[in-house]
Amino acid sequence: MRKGPAYLIVAILSSVILAGFGCSSESATPRALLEKYFSSAVNQDYATTYSCYYGAYKAKVDKDEYIKHRKEASVLQSYQIVSLNQENADNAQAEVRLTFAPFAKLKRTEPVTTTVKEDLVREDGDWKIKVW
Repeated sequence: MRKGPAYLIVAILSSVILAGFGCSSESATPRALLEKYFSSAVNQDYATTYSCYYGAYKAKVDKDEYIKHRKEASVLQSYQIVSLNQENADNAQAEVRLTFAPFAKLKRTEPVTTTVKEDLVREDGDWKIKVW
């Protein structure tokens, strides 16, 4: 009878440890980073979007200012990763098609689609969006 509770405790601890490892590297691949970055923008979770940038950008751009600016800008409706090329262990480039919602400030009554290129770099073991 004593083995039952011990096995249960080991199973619970194993699950907690594995869940922790699964969450620790959300940006383990360039594609995972792009999905996190653009899906958070679609969901207007700009704090998460900001977290995807590399350190040099965050050193120049204040998080609260970034979030304020994004909330005032056109809303991203959808994205499609067109291409993703990992150049080496620390650099990658992606081409992403973005569709933005109509935007009254620009007198735009229809969605607009554009394609952007994103540079990605590995920083402290995670992939990050490189700006500038």
